[in-house]
This record gives sequence, structure tokens and C-alpha cells, in this order.
Amino acid sequence: EVKLSDESFETYELDPPSFTLQTTKKELKQMYYDMVASRRMEMAADRLYKEKKIRGFCHLSTGQEAVAVGIEHGITKEDSVITAYRCHGFAMMRGASVKSIIGELLGRREGIAYGKGGSMHMFTKGFYGGNGIVGAQVPVGAGLAFADHYQGKKNVSIALYGDGASNQGQVFEAYNMAKLWNLPVIFACENNKYGMGTAANRSSAITEYYKRGQYIPGLKINGMDVLACKQAVAFGKQWAAEGKGPLVY
Repeated sequence: EVKLSDESFETYELDPPSFTLQTTKKELKQMYYDMVASRRMEMAADRLYKEKKIRGFCHLSTGQEAVAVGIEHGITKEDSVITAYRCHGFAMMRGASVKSIIGELLGRREGIAYGKGGSMHMFTKGFYGGNGIVGAQVPVGAGLAFADHYQGKKNVSIALYGDGASNQGQVFEAYNMAKLWNLPVIFACENNKYGMGTAANRSSAITEYYKRGQYIPGLKINGMDVLACKQAVAFGKQWAAEGKGPLVY
């Protein structure tokens, strides 16, 4: 049993998840292994990019490993994840091998998309990318949730985007449709404080992104705490399974 920090969560129109969670030594070691593996993979990609062996775009998630790892440990393989172009760690956590990810970055046949997609276009079972258009993955994530809802499945879809994409109109359109149809989706903003070099407070009138849903309850999570991420996502999955509709993180 682990007690989370009192600063792990902030809520909007919502009671927070429990600050106490059950885990095992084996799971904690696996989480640590996953985060280290993701970091080492991104460091290798960084080196290859600087050596000009990786061409084109190469968006790294160094320092954001706890988000991808926490999410994966809070859901099941039947659930869906879709994100933007900072996607290498998510692809790995969803089941892609490090070899296939690095191979894709190098444009090799061994790559996860046979070297045709590159950094921004990685896919595997239950993981729908890797999307290069800013914010475009969010309504697709709502569509994945609609598919589960339509088929009567108790799964959850997680649609991730950055603070830079949070002001896209299609994000708010997805919020509206998800709430209107009560879809089992978590809209999660990975706020790393900068979008294309522009500070969040220079591009967003409100930087408390979890409050952006208005009519959708929201939860702010300490994204540097892997256990807080796991607990929040497990809470969101249960919320969705109970038919309560979307959440904004």
C-alpha cells in the first residue's frame, strides 16, 4: 500500500481518486524498468539525430516517461491510446520493441511502419499513433471511444495532446461530442509548459487545462509521479466503465 502526496491531484467538478493505492514490489520494479528503458531509448534517438542518422522530425519525450508508463499500468491491452507526435514511449509501452522504434526512426525495413512513417507515425495494437497534425488526434480518440460505446464494450480511450494543441478548435468540438454522447474517453493534456518554444501562458488565456472542459469534470495530475498517473488513469477507466462519460486531465 502506497500513500500519494497530497499535491498529486487537483480537481474540477469532481471528487479526487483515492490518495492510497495498492501495488506490488514486482509492479514497482517493472515501472522503474519501463521508465529507464524509455529514457535510454530516447537518449539513443537523440544521439542518432545529432549524428544525422535520423532525418526529418524527431520529437523526444525525455523527462515525460512517467506519463506513458503510468497510463499503461492503469489500463488494459483492450483499451485504446492515441497521442500526438511525441509518441515513442507510448509505442514502446503498448508493445512495440525498442528495435522496431529505433528502426523506424532510421527509416529501416525493421521499423514498426517499415521505415515509411518515421518519428511521428508509429502504430501498434491498441495504439493509434503518432499523429503529425497538431490536435487532429483528439477527435479521432473520441471516435475510438464511440466505437467502444457502440459495441457495448467497457473499455476506455485515452486521447493525449500537448499544451500547444490545447487551443485547437477541434479539441473543443471533440469535448462537446464526447459529453453529448457520454463517451468513455479521457482527454489528457501533457503540459510540458512550452508549445513550439512558446510558453503556455503566452498562448493560453487559462493554463489550468483540466478546467477547459466546462461541462466535463477535470483532474490535474502530477505528471512526474508515475504512481499518481497510474491511479488517475485507473480511476478514469472505472469512471468510464460506469457510464459516467468523459474526463479532462
